[in-house]
Amino acid sequence: MPTGPRLQLTDDERNGITLAVQSAFLELRNLDARIVPISEDFGFTPPSAGIIARDFSRTIENAIVQHCASFRKGEGHCDLQRMGDEWEVKICKDGGLTVDQSKVIAGENYIVVNYRADTAVKRIWVLWEAQDHWFSPKAANSDARALRVDGAAGHIETIFSEMNTPAWA
Repeated sequence: MPTGPRLQLTDDERNGITLAVQSAFLELRNLDARIVPISEDFGFTPPSAGIIARDFSRTIENAIVQHCASFRKGEGHCDLQRMGDEWEVKICKDGGLTVDQSKVIAGENYIVVNYRADTAVKRIWVLWEAQDHWFSPKAANSDARALRVDGAAGHIETIFSEMNTPAWA
């Protein structure tokens, strides 16, 4: 839950988050380059970068804490904390933001990383003070809920983009 008025990111924080994400994804590309030939040598289908990236947010969280003095490890189910506010790190292929259907969304901030199939970072963006009604309704046949940009547009800040396109594209 937010503790007060939104405390905008500083330029140093934006740069630190970008550096942390880019560095972690460079490590991921290096891992992918090594793991593919080994998997194939043993007759296995190599894991996609997307499969590896699902468990990758912890690496990014640690790198953000390393590069941004204002961030620290979160408590409980919260990934990070900054000045008393809860932050989540989400990695989503191509674009947008999806959350687990059971996630209770109540004002936390999201650092979202969108990447391409070749593990290049497309965008890094922040969803400020997320609200449950900005996400698609819970559905019986799905495990995920997607951000609906119409209500959230005023709460999105792009930190890095490889192109001048909106964060949700």
